[in-house]
Amino acid sequence: MYALMTLLSAGLEASAGVVSKKVGTARRRRVIHKAEPITGDTTGLREIDGRVTAGPGGPTSAPLSGRACAWYAVTVYERYRAWRPGPLGPTDVIRDVRVAQRFSGPLHVTGATAAVRVDPRGAALELGDPVFSEFEDNPSGALAARLTAMLGDRLRPRHRDRTVGFLVEEHVVAVDDPVYVVGQARTELGDLVIGKPSMQPFIITRTSAMRVATGQD
Repeated sequence: MYALMTLLSAGLEASAGVVSKKVGTARRRRVIHKAEPITGDTTGLREIDGRVTAGPGGPTSAPLSGRACAWYAVTVYERYRAWRPGPLGPTDVIRDVRVAQRFSGPLHVTGATAAVRVDPRGAALELGDPVFSEFEDNPSGALAARLTAMLGDRLRPRHRDRTVGFLVEEHVVAVDDPVYVVGQARTELGDLVIGKPSMQPFIITRTSAMRVATGQD
């Protein structure tokens, strides 16, 4: 009976996860369907399907992998123990939450209709497998020291004694890599900029616009 109830509990959580994912996918498709190609001094919800170009400072090197690239993103997740409700009482589970993110700067993209500067803050990054992925469970470890220097502050466990450690991932894109971006367009010092829309998904992905629009992620 215990095994059956545990299985039912896990099934309910999995079902909730599926529903949440479907809701997220539906919101994503709606924002893609509403977005129009960015051209000239346009504002509002816009998209660009183009290629990455180097910024004014030229190519850079990713800090953790050492990869030469046009742009990088370092994301830190706190891994912690949590409690999942169940029919026979709470069950211990492991969860991750994003606690820090560092970008090399804006992402520059040139498409058929415009060249834009992408402000990546708040974006859902869909850039494939990270080029660097490591787990740090020692607050005095070598990776923790590198992150402190990079972020300007040490990692602070939000969940205290329930924190297991920190997962660190680094993604890079190279000059001429294809990307598709959907977000809120604005002009800034004469430049076209795409950033986070209010209350809507902000997408930066390597997937082509056609595949994203048809749901072939």
